[in-house]
Amino acid sequence: MRELTIVKNNRSKMISNICVKNNDEGVGLVNGYIASILAGACTGIGALPLIFVKRITKKFEDIILGFAAGIMLFAASFSLVLPALEMGGIKQVIAGLLSGAIVLAFIEKVTPNINIGQVRGTDFNSKTLRKTIMMTAAIAIHNIPEGFAIGIGYASGKANMGLVLAMAIGIQNVPEGLVVAAPLIEKGYSKFKAIAFAFFAGIGEPIAATVGILAGRFIQPYMTFTLAMAAGAMYYVVSHELIPESHCHGNQLGATFGVIIGFIGMLLIEYKLKGF
Repeated sequence: MRELTIVKNNRSKMISNICVKNNDEGVGLVNGYIASILAGACTGIGALPLIFVKRITKKFEDIILGFAAGIMLFAASFSLVLPALEMGGIKQVIAGLLSGAIVLAFIEKVTPNINIGQVRGTDFNSKTLRKTIMMTAAIAIHNIPEGFAIGIGYASGKANMGLVLAMAIGIQNVPEGLVVAAPLIEKGYSKFKAIAFAFFAGIGEPIAATVGILAGRFIQPYMTFTLAMAAGAMYYVVSHELIPESHCHGNQLGATFGVIIGFIGMLLIEYKLKGF
């Protein structure tokens, strides 16, 4: 009788642990999805100042692009690469970094080749809605690795990783939204339409984050590789788009200090969250 009671108690504990685990996974899914929606929405929020200001200078655009690059560099390095190194070996991290960059390069190859620089320099005089939708969709596709990083961060189980990544990506989306919407308004689009397209550009992040969270439940043994892969994709965006674009209008010094300030800003956020 006593042995039967022990078996029943052990079974109850096992069921309880499974329920708690499933509940934690459900909460992680919801939190990650909400965080990714907010991060994606920051692209549109970044365009809101254009309601009050007709145009922004190229110098300011370059500085805030540098700021966004600094944030992404910190997030990729300290919220993805370092945890990946702690979880697994250097070979997996290197393979993940290379894979992330290669995958994003392939995505750019097979989708409309429109990056932030081309958005700023595009001739919108034709005002064709189709062209603008294609441009915004291309930017949304480029946001996929950022959303995936948020999802993987929440799926990893590491304390605050998902939150820090969501905050970092949300903050860097603000200047990106401003830079996307400003040329539309300058070329004659209404402020409402330009801001709407900026919001739409962030739609890829919650979709990719959901994929990252769900995938994380099945790829825990490969989490080291996956974290590094997300970091590699983010490094690609910084090196291939943000930094080159911020340096092509003669504002290299301002853009460089923007990178440093963005990096320091995320360092302070991480410092506060971890309570050093």
